[in-house]
Amino acid sequence: MVKRIFILVCVLLPVAVNAQVIPQYSVVINDPDATTGYYFIHGLKQNTPAENFNSMILDRFGQIIFIKKYTRAQNDFKLLPDGTISHAAPTGSNAGARYHILDSMFNVIDSVKCPGGIFTDLHDVQLLPNGNYLVLAYELITMDLSSYNYFNGNGSPGSNAATVLSVIVQELDDENNAVFTWKASEHFQFSDVSEEWLFSPTLVDWTHSNALERDTDGNILLSSRHFNEITKINRQTGAIMWRLGGKRNQFTFSNDPYSGFRGQHDIRRISNGNVTLFDNGYNTNPIHPARALEYQLNETSLTANLVWSYTYGNNVYSRFTGGAQRLANGNTVIDWGKLSGSNSTFSVVKPDGSIVMEVSSADSMTSYRTFNYTELPFTLQRPSLSCGENMGSHYLEAPEGYNSYLWSTGETTRLINITAADTYYVYVPYGNGGYISSERIVVTNIADPCSKVIGITQINTYIPEKFRLYQNYPNPFNPVTTIRFDLPASSSSSMVKLIVYDITGREIAILYNGEYKAGQFETLWDASNLPSGVYYYRLTAGNFADVKKMVVLK
Repeated sequence: MVKRIFILVCVLLPVAVNAQVIPQYSVVINDPDATTGYYFIHGLKQNTPAENFNSMILDRFGQIIFIKKYTRAQNDFKLLPDGTISHAAPTGSNAGARYHILDSMFNVIDSVKCPGGIFTDLHDVQLLPNGNYLVLAYELITMDLSSYNYFNGNGSPGSNAATVLSVIVQELDDENNAVFTWKASEHFQFSDVSEEWLFSPTLVDWTHSNALERDTDGNILLSSRHFNEITKINRQTGAIMWRLGGKRNQFTFSNDPYSGFRGQHDIRRISNGNVTLFDNGYNTNPIHPARALEYQLNETSLTANLVWSYTYGNNVYSRFTGGAQRLANGNTVIDWGKLSGSNSTFSVVKPDGSIVMEVSSADSMTSYRTFNYTELPFTLQRPSLSCGENMGSHYLEAPEGYNSYLWSTGETTRLINITAADTYYVYVPYGNGGYISSERIVVTNIADPCSKVIGITQINTYIPEKFRLYQNYPNPFNPVTTIRFDLPASSSSSMVKLIVYDITGREIAILYNGEYKAGQFETLWDASNLPSGVYYYRLTAGNFADVKKMVVLK
């Protein structure tokens, strides 16, 4: 049976001065068992308002758990290997651009900026094993391009004094000193560019490099969009080792119907030794479509064998941005950038090409890249909601101590009355300028909405060695089943949640939401008021999470 979830998020979040619109988007999940972890995305633009930049963390079901608004695009919002967070930090001038390094509360604790008057390019930053940063930069050089009839889409010549943006690759130490510098102007010819990307004859975005990767041998992979090329650079000498794609391609492509890629992003070396990238495609006739690609490269014989790909649609290409991330479970997260014929933001795809999950925007939101992480290296302190009754009226209450509250109903008080069967949650300020959401409470029985918060019984004094969520028993069941789980003594987690979902992803029951205590526990769940069908229960305790399926059969 195909499992599908439809979730629509559309709420308003007040900030200090102006109202912020939380992006409208829909989530379709075909296989809840295959969704994992957390998604970091940076929404770049919506139609309404014209500019709206949001760094967001979504849970495994695509629900926003953290959001922060910016007045300018921050790009490349991601976790770094040391547990910090990076994002681009543009300013009003190119000279001020840098990367900000954030702690778990989204405070700026460091910055990465190229020295010596070189402009920091905000397409990619990588934290290296030695603690240095690998960054993109660029310089502005003057070139006589009057002999190059590449411009305006009609073969017009360039200016005899054109300003050309030329990429630089730098490795910076912890004090932003350059320990390695590589300049495209010293290794590429201007004619290496693909003319399809050039328009202005006076201000020329020549290389438009957009991704860096430290290869497994310590050398550097560079993606240059306007060359349609991946270049491998010797980290010791700066020499070009090989060129994949574009005019100067040295490889023979096999099993690839398009014989390469165009306008690509996000070159990555993956654990099996192959490389992945996002092929944006181009508006050719016929269209070169947007694809996620995996190539097996032979760097001796210079062959590129396409061993896996996923195409959004044969008539759909991506105008800009995008990425492809291979997950440990073999699935691939594909950020589609700005598609020509769809509002899909990102998809999670299995090796066989079936879609696990897709997030789409009704308001043209794109993301610079999408990153998935199985676990977070820190705990997001989400507010817990309590349910109570006063003189026959039921209410939900958020914790004290926040200077603003915004409920999914639009209300802005700390306490709200439960007036309808609905899904309830609240956003409160969090960290440096962001907002975090509570867990979601689903009210299905308006006459007794608080009855879903049920206690847990400790069944013995045994202290488990590890986390475990057991299969419920009996299963299938009608109408009561038992759910058991283990919590080890070694965890520092403070909260435990056990939640039941229906097949649409809707929270049906909160079986437990309380403080952590080591031991073996069980609870009964009564599905008397629910129809036959498949349900899921999920246990979370700190960084641990597990989901199991159960069946109500009446």
